[in-house]
Amino acid sequence: MDILTRYAALISYDGSAFHGFQRQRGLPTVQEALEDALSLLNKGMVRVTGAGRTDRGVHALGQVVSFDMFWPHGPDVLRKALEANLPPSIGIFEVVPVDEGFDARKSALWRKYAYFIWKGDCRLPHLDEHLWRNGKPWDMQKARAFLSMIKGHHDFSAFCRKADLPDNAWRTIIDAKLENIGHMIKVTIIGRSFLTNMVRIIIGTMDEVAAGRRSLPEVELLLKSGSREEAGPTVPANALFLWEVKYDPSPWTKGGYPLCWDWI
Repeated sequence: MDILTRYAALISYDGSAFHGFQRQRGLPTVQEALEDALSLLNKGMVRVTGAGRTDRGVHALGQVVSFDMFWPHGPDVLRKALEANLPPSIGIFEVVPVDEGFDARKSALWRKYAYFIWKGDCRLPHLDEHLWRNGKPWDMQKARAFLSMIKGHHDFSAFCRKADLPDNAWRTIIDAKLENIGHMIKVTIIGRSFLTNMVRIIIGTMDEVAAGRRSLPEVELLLKSGSREEAGPTVPANALFLWEVKYDPSPWTKGGYPLCWDWI
């Protein structure tokens, strides 16, 4: 007799073809693709919980999902079978059995997002679809000062899509940093949880600060009592990646995240 087992899966996806992670009626989503593939293998409906609900067009290198299913053939076979039944825009790094109390969303300690900005005046055709091309001159010192300012526990009401603003918009940013290599800028932001569009609005506001159109004292006011209209624009989704989700203990038995990610 098969036993119902809870699994965790470490996945990646190109979000270009999806209307976000969360299932939506009549629209292609990552959750729908996963649930359809798993339900086929399970010969019965499987529900998937994701660690983060990425928006339409946002990608993931380190998304984590959990689900319950009957599977007698072992996790390695499940990983291969699952990936074989998914579109090529979704990859499965590892599948592991976990304790029944594990929940991809609730068990996460923090989530890390990465945003990629191309400052060169030339086109980078191989990566252009996954970068925000922004050729405006930036004051990198102001950009880094802005990222230092948003660290900590703040009211991020101004950094949330207005239609999705919750009653409590206080969030904690554990770390935020900028790395600059040639024409490429990588911004990484780590937090316990995020509001809708929060990272993209943070990047849009940082752009205004670095370009000299907004002052750091203005940002300080935004973090106290700001509204969405007072913050910067929402930058394009195509350059944003859900990079990593942290658990303790880590569920991964094969090291989890590929070492090649250290190059990026």
